[in-house]
Amino acid sequence: MAAYAENIMSHDDFLKLKAVVLYVINKCQTIDYFHLFKIIYFADKAHFARYGRRIIKDTYYALPNGPVPTKLYDIIKVAQGKSSSISEDFNMIINAIEFPDPTYDYILGIKEEPDMDELSASEILLLNESIEENKNVDFISLSNKSHDSAWTKAINGDKAIYDIDIATAGGASEDMINYIREINEVKTTLEL
Repeated sequence: MAAYAENIMSHDDFLKLKAVVLYVINKCQTIDYFHLFKIIYFADKAHFARYGRRIIKDTYYALPNGPVPTKLYDIIKVAQGKSSSISEDFNMIINAIEFPDPTYDYILGIKEEPDMDELSASEILLLNESIEENKNVDFISLSNKSHDSAWTKAINGDKAIYDIDIATAGGASEDMINYIREINEVKTTLEL
């Protein structure tokens, strides 16, 4: 299972991440990146448990305030000027977001509309559910809510949140867990 802690993201995976980020920010008008991370995590977890595939391919790590999609967090830090690590894929997302009030560099807005062709109907449904459930939840409550079994296991381990743990925390059935394990085994075999 260790091979699937760090997900390798292709250009297409970054296009999907961009669409998800812009969609959530657009639906919320503006949003702080903490809420953005949690909304995406809860939608991703529910989608994985129901459909056997994640919405985004970013790797989640357990930080003290809950799961964080690591590539997206890196992108936000670069956009804020707090990091200099950059790639063409990072730039694509950085150029699509903005900080509407420079005083508050944690509040995000968008410069362009999301590419809805990147999002499936099931992804939109679960993103909408997560937005509705979480956009107005206060910081401490949202942090506590995100401290699920996947986060707990990771925070007490190597900090990486593994796919099986995300699906399990999302309430995936045993059949779905077995399906995800089989898919991960195939991916591992193909990478050898």
